[in-house]
Amino acid sequence: MKTYEDILSTMQEEFTTLAGFSPDDASDIGIRLKVLAGEIFALDANIEWLKNQMFAQTATGEYLDLHANERGLERKAANKAKGVLTFSRTTALDYDVEIPQGTVCSLSGGEGIRYVTTQEATLAAGDLSVQVAAESESGGNDKNTGANTIVVMVTPPVGVASVTNESAFTGGYDAENDDTLRERILESYRNISNGSNSAFYKEEVLKYDGVHSASVIPTARGTGTVDIYIAAKGAVASESLISTIQEDISNLREINLDILIKSPTLINVDVILRITVKSGYLFNEVRSECVNVINDFFENLSIGEQVIFAAIGQKIFEVEGIKNYSFDLGSDIDQIVNNDELAVLGTLSISES
Repeated sequence: MKTYEDILSTMQEEFTTLAGFSPDDASDIGIRLKVLAGEIFALDANIEWLKNQMFAQTATGEYLDLHANERGLERKAANKAKGVLTFSRTTALDYDVEIPQGTVCSLSGGEGIRYVTTQEATLAAGDLSVQVAAESESGGNDKNTGANTIVVMVTPPVGVASVTNESAFTGGYDAENDDTLRERILESYRNISNGSNSAFYKEEVLKYDGVHSASVIPTARGTGTVDIYIAAKGAVASESLISTIQEDISNLREINLDILIKSPTLINVDVILRITVKSGYLFNEVRSECVNVINDFFENLSIGEQVIFAAIGQKIFEVEGIKNYSFDLGSDIDQIVNNDELAVLGTLSISES
């Protein structure tokens, strides 16, 4: 696309050729040329933007959503992290304490991430604690948190002294981004669903929030059988989600076709790494960022996707502050993964070299 300066220069040159003299920048003609060049540049930019939105390969945001809708697809919403909160007292009471549904708690340290109870509960007379199901107030990867990190009661129930989460809150993930949605749209063109083939079943299960990847294996248990493996990001899908999809797919399947929705076998892959940090950078800070990118790499793997250590190395080398890196000898062998398996991060060790 031409720049504003290119358009203005072309117009000034053409005017000079036709009129026999150059327009002065401060003259009426010179000012009009500048205004007109600006409008042409703005129009050109709008046309270029419109061209990008016309194709799934380059469309973004709500316009990519429209391309997805044409293929019967929708962007997956963010998912909330779920877990259990334990409300406690130091001494027992001789009466029940009610903990309302919607009681709000948050992380320590003032991060502002909030979690709410999803059911009513009662701390019974004589008891010191009660466990209550809860979820993050909003969805996103950052809502997952480790054990004993939710310790602040934003709306404390009367009679309750403390709260904590004895186990981690998991299952939170961000809304589907443009790149992932775009890949699903393009896949729907590459493998056309006809209502009975593998592409149809894979497309159907990938529509569910909480399903990051899927693998369809025809005749898995003999003629007339299909096994469909589904997984969340870097983990198996919940049993409730598997049951829901099993019921829905059973209503869509062909006659006399036996379909089972399954979780893949998890393959632990160890990453033993040594890094050299550039001068002026702190090892612990660079190491922390390396941990993040490696976790992100494994979370985005699909069922059946191979683990290529060169790809992991590329991610590491892009971390700011990395001067060099190396995998321990013998630990950098690429992991072959079958179509009923999902590679997940096993032991992660990062030391300074």
